[in-house]
Amino acid sequence: MEDDGSTGVRLQLLGPIRLWRGAVELSAGPPQRRAVLALLALAAGQPVGRDELVDALWPVEPPRRATNVLQTHVKHLRRVLEPNRPARTASRLLPSAGTAYRLDVDHLTVDLARFRRLVAESRTARRLNDHPRVWELTGEALRLWQPPLADLPMLAENSRIMTLIAEAQLVLSWRVDVAIRESRADEVLALVREEARSRPLDEQTQAHLMRCYTAVGRRAEAFAVFDETRRRLATELGVDPGTLLTAAYEELLEPERRASVAAPPAEFPAITVDPPASAPPPVMPAQLPPDIVAFTGRTEQLHWLDELATAPVRGRPVVAAITGTAGVGKTTLAVHWAHRVAEGFPDGQLHADLRGFDANVGPAPTDEVLRAFLVALGVAPQLIPVDLTTQVGLYRSLLAGRRVLILLDNARRADQIRPLLPGSAGCLVVVTSRNHLPGLVAAGAHSLTLELMTGAEARQLLASRIDSDRVAAAPAAVDHLVAACARLPLALAIVAARASTNPQLPLAALSRELREGSDALTVFSDEDAAFDVRTVFSWSYRLLSADAAALFRLFGLHPGPDISVSAAAALAGSAEGQVRPLLTQLARAHLVMEHRPGRFGCHDLLRAYAAELARTVDPEEARRAALRRVLDHYVRSAALADQLITPNRFPGGPVPPGPPVDPGRTPVRDATGHSGDSEPPADVEAALAWFTMEYRALFALIDQAVEAGFDQAVCDLAWHLTAFLDRRAYWTQQEHVQRAALAAAERLGDSSVRARTHRGLGRAYLRLGRPEDARRELGEALVRYEALGDDAGLATTMMSLADCCERQGRHREALAHLQQALGLYEVVGYQPGEAKALNAVGWCHALLGDHGRALTYCTRSLRLYQRLGDRRGEGHVWDSIGYASYGLGRYGSAARCFQRAVSRFQETADRFEEAMSLTRLGDTCRAAGDPHAGRAYWTQALAILTALGHARAAEVRARLNRAPSSPAVTVAS
Repeated sequence: MEDDGSTGVRLQLLGPIRLWRGAVELSAGPPQRRAVLALLALAAGQPVGRDELVDALWPVEPPRRATNVLQTHVKHLRRVLEPNRPARTASRLLPSAGTAYRLDVDHLTVDLARFRRLVAESRTARRLNDHPRVWELTGEALRLWQPPLADLPMLAENSRIMTLIAEAQLVLSWRVDVAIRESRADEVLALVREEARSRPLDEQTQAHLMRCYTAVGRRAEAFAVFDETRRRLATELGVDPGTLLTAAYEELLEPERRASVAAPPAEFPAITVDPPASAPPPVMPAQLPPDIVAFTGRTEQLHWLDELATAPVRGRPVVAAITGTAGVGKTTLAVHWAHRVAEGFPDGQLHADLRGFDANVGPAPTDEVLRAFLVALGVAPQLIPVDLTTQVGLYRSLLAGRRVLILLDNARRADQIRPLLPGSAGCLVVVTSRNHLPGLVAAGAHSLTLELMTGAEARQLLASRIDSDRVAAAPAAVDHLVAACARLPLALAIVAARASTNPQLPLAALSRELREGSDALTVFSDEDAAFDVRTVFSWSYRLLSADAAALFRLFGLHPGPDISVSAAAALAGSAEGQVRPLLTQLARAHLVMEHRPGRFGCHDLLRAYAAELARTVDPEEARRAALRRVLDHYVRSAALADQLITPNRFPGGPVPPGPPVDPGRTPVRDATGHSGDSEPPADVEAALAWFTMEYRALFALIDQAVEAGFDQAVCDLAWHLTAFLDRRAYWTQQEHVQRAALAAAERLGDSSVRARTHRGLGRAYLRLGRPEDARRELGEALVRYEALGDDAGLATTMMSLADCCERQGRHREALAHLQQALGLYEVVGYQPGEAKALNAVGWCHALLGDHGRALTYCTRSLRLYQRLGDRRGEGHVWDSIGYASYGLGRYGSAARCFQRAVSRFQETADRFEEAMSLTRLGDTCRAAGDPHAGRAYWTQALAILTALGHARAAEVRARLNRAPSSPAVTVAS
């Protein structure tokens, strides 16, 4: 048989999945393809059905062509495993088995097989009471152990992975038993203590720690472990200690226990560091909107929700879907009830407006909502996974075992909701929608259709908002008002506002005015609901001053979901001091709502009504001028915020614009001297907060600007959004924005902007894992910058190309691009770029093993960053110098460099880079012969990465596992 090239294939499953043929490492492809290979290998030669593979790859909702995608992954894996297999011959290593696939692991070298052999041999030795052999085998197994498939978080909760982790826990248990029997408890104490910290409610792990403390004579600490665990079990689970913990306690009470003191760890005097930071307490979000003060009625519906909240937990979260027509009070009911029961959800409350029926902005993207929830749960924005599947997994992991109330408002379809549902019991989800959501109900959600108010409830609502004596004095008029409003809460609230602000107006006159309304704007899809909402809205609108009415009409031009005072001032062409009283007037008329201090929004129906008024009343030229003003406002504000985020940014973008070209308006400044033309944030944190608040409006305005032909504003907004989107890892949104900007630049015929947007689009593709698309766009940018003679643009594009090459492992090609970029930056005299390129060149030399040359470049970069006063840049260079020094074996020097990097990153609040430098500092200690100090630094790094929820925490755990002084087992977080 011809050699198919599979000879000598080795597969690593413990730690990140890796594949070799001989000494050459092979690429198993993107994450999903690696997951297929991993699942087949975990099955140990048994067939794995396509359905199981599809469910593992797409836990939320598989695409329609999921089977075809799976077949493609298998085809590529066969080519990698058997490169010389003749065409149209059956695969030997990865054959099909009906509707399943099987990996022939007998012809591969798999590290997991060795681990399982060690587990089996340990079990046999334990059965024979061969304690020295058990100690030897369990030590070898735990030295081999790493968290399986650490680079595939999508499989973290897979049953095969959980079984493996259970095996590792069993091995740890055997090792603890034999350690105590052989008087070697001091050798496993550090390992067991670390495990106990990560599993505070696991009685077996806590019992292990008690027994180890007892065995080494530290009885007071053993008692403390028992007391703390008993308290946690009672408080968090409502249970008493079980048999394992009780047995360890009884053993502790025996007077004759051995007392041996563990040897103190060796010192590493050249290095000092603060004690490892403890992980912060879980974040308790409290995102519910304000409650309605004058809530009335809905007694039966509140009781229905109360019963759901107190129903027995049955292994899955409770989902309540409140559906009904627009304006019927779904959100009001949900928010009021949520406030009533908030104390019953001690782990917090999450809220999101899914905007399912917002015609201007469109439904909220699922990944956007998930990102907001993950941030609310304590995950750093820049560390949130890019792909939706991993986001869902992280979100459900954070909610597991917690009791959180989740309010999802204005959903349009069930597929908007499914990724936002928790995966385990304890949480309660309330969804509101105008649609029936049959898919959600079919999956087990409890449904409540909210009907119009009863007559009694409607009269009670009016009485609560109008003077009760006045209502009681005109029962017939009140009945007419209720009938005319069709018992719709939104309409009733507007009627009540009209009546309460006109105490001399008889209610009978209100009733007659409502019945005589003739226009046809209606909020009802039900043909039997004969009610004219436009007339109701017009009552409040007609009472406005001319300026307030003009401002209300302009609300229809803003995409929402809300608007700041300064943006409203720009929209109106007035100063903030003039606009604030108008907004107050609109809020009192219930035409807008101040959702939070200084930010105003309105119901989507009111926004539609305002837009219709604007089209009817205001000429097109006036509407275009208003859109132009608000675009100028956002461009200026975004430019100011962007300058704070990236003060040394590549000089290829627009100069921040001056006052808008609007001959019909001269900005009027208020008493503070601010014209309302922009919103200057005070610092970087405020700049990021501004973008976070406004970026949805910015996205929608870009689309409006495209439609209106304001192409320059499209290009400018895209440029100023770039840095923020990079920091937040909003790569999909970055692609959309850059595409819009590229089309606008082509219409403008601006070659410079076209080059810039090609580069921006290439960077977005690179972050999205599409390197070939990235290289195409970056190549187009290079061509355009060369034609323009823009050396700074060429240099910055080459830096991005180098990043693309490095991610693909092509370090020499990356180095060539970086050296070209460095030369160009030196020619144009752009020092921030020169400093960055010098460090990148040095880092690339270090990756290629030329550490001496790496130090030369990095030292030059450091001096330049120090002259520029860029402390974060200094941190990166100190880290690079430390890495090169480590490569040269200069461990003391490397340690000092990493400490300086840690200090710089602490100053600039870059927690992730701080953790990375701490990790390399731990590596240095280990290499210098002080594994105990190394473990201290790794532990500190692990605390940071765990708090951030970053996937690289697994790499640090793996280092702790492999530390020779105390081999450890790590359970997935």
